[in-house]
Amino acid sequence: MRKFFLALLTTFAVAVSPAVAADALKDVNPAPVPGEQILMKAELPVQTGDARRGDVKLDESQTETMDFWFFLPSDESAKSDDGFPLMLFLHGAGERGDDPNVVKNHGPAKLCANPEIAKSWKFMTVSPQCKPNRFWSPLQLIELIDRVCESYPVDRSRIYVTGLSMGGFGTWSVASLAADKIAAIVPICGWYAPERAATITMPVWAFHGDADPAVNINSGRAIVEAVREAGNPEVIFTVYPGVNHDSWTRTYANPIIYDWLLSKRLPPTIESPKPVPGKQLAASAKLPAKAGNAFRGDDRLDPERKQVVKFWFFEPSDDSAKTEDGYPLLLFLHGGGECGDNLEVLKQYGPPKFCADPERSKTWKFFTVSPQCNQGVGWSAKQLLLLIDEVCKKYPIDRSRVYVTGLSMGGVGSWGCAALGEGKIAAVAPLCGHLSSPDAAATVKMPIWAFHGGDDPVVSLERDQACVDAVKANGNEDVKFTVYPGVGHNCWDMTYDNPELYDWFLSKSLPK
Repeated sequence: MRKFFLALLTTFAVAVSPAVAADALKDVNPAPVPGEQILMKAELPVQTGDARRGDVKLDESQTETMDFWFFLPSDESAKSDDGFPLMLFLHGAGERGDDPNVVKNHGPAKLCANPEIAKSWKFMTVSPQCKPNRFWSPLQLIELIDRVCESYPVDRSRIYVTGLSMGGFGTWSVASLAADKIAAIVPICGWYAPERAATITMPVWAFHGDADPAVNINSGRAIVEAVREAGNPEVIFTVYPGVNHDSWTRTYANPIIYDWLLSKRLPPTIESPKPVPGKQLAASAKLPAKAGNAFRGDDRLDPERKQVVKFWFFEPSDDSAKTEDGYPLLLFLHGGGECGDNLEVLKQYGPPKFCADPERSKTWKFFTVSPQCNQGVGWSAKQLLLLIDEVCKKYPIDRSRVYVTGLSMGGVGSWGCAALGEGKIAAVAPLCGHLSSPDAAATVKMPIWAFHGGDDPVVSLERDQACVDAVKANGNEDVKFTVYPGVGHNCWDMTYDNPELYDWFLSKSLPK
């Protein structure tokens, strides 16, 4: 079994099908009771593909139910302003099946079921059950983590994964695919493909019995040593002399483990001052670096390399458009002339100009984010969608009302976000922009209001028109195209001065 998984993950491939809407966990499960472990369910995409060939995918057009135990601490001493630390616990092969009670046989799920221990348990704890004759799907588990974070108060900088035996393997595999989400892991008598070691960059404390007859200690040692050799400076390997497969009882009974976990946290993706309503402030985000030239339709990211993206952000003092879920978010993308490392130049046009105006900002209703492109290769829509995700995590945003607009190069970036942002973006208003081909535009499903000067000498009106026509031809009826006769490249001043644009944005929202 172990050799099968080593071969599987050496050629591990990830692919995702078009998404279907997912119910929020809090809407389909009982309300959590502090200090009590309760059974919940999640509808997750189905894992498909031939695992023997390493072809592991999620088919998001189909779902299956995963049962999991959920524990909300009554002890809030470890809770931060952002929420509770989250622990994902993965059981071993013996607890697979259709009876979720067996998940409570070992580890954190067992501890949370103990009324005395539960009183001082500091972690929001999620303990799912694997289906019969199946193995942990790291993609499903990452999706489950995301759903929990969306529904409950989780400190996303303190998400931890631990598991035993098959769950130890699952712990390594989740860590490999979600290094940007997981702060630390504790795999117990687990194993993993050493070839994947470079992807495991968070702190690791692994445990193994040296007499383990089920998972040979050499397998556990191989991945630990490979992670160290790959450059991870924080790897601990505790070996229990003479201990067989059950190295988990002793480990989970050790309070030092939990203190160690709580000492680990992810560095912030976004660094910013605390928002001041009515004031535009500077911030930055560390995101995967751009690797392709978006001007040529080559939109790629390098997950191994980070890039600092600076941006202005503005929280309205006018709360009239705010809902229980938060503010509407407007992402503004500047043109090619404002690339660089001086945020001040962004205040020349559009939303960042209005947010910097003391009078106009008083009635501005959008939480506004205005990043600066620091390379001359155009906006990466993939990077921008990641920025939107991080902004939504950091600030009080109504995720059903996320809008994108931009001018010239930013109009191209806005079209790019429209092409890739289905399910995340409610509406897009590109100004004097276009996509690399009408075929790419045909995939756009959300409302579009495009603008262009009739005599634009810089960006082709005909190419923009072709994109709009392709969107309409593919069945999207919520499309508008405003052409200003006699206007050159600068169609943005009159567009952004038009209050109808903002009313149009606020009339659009994603289904909840």
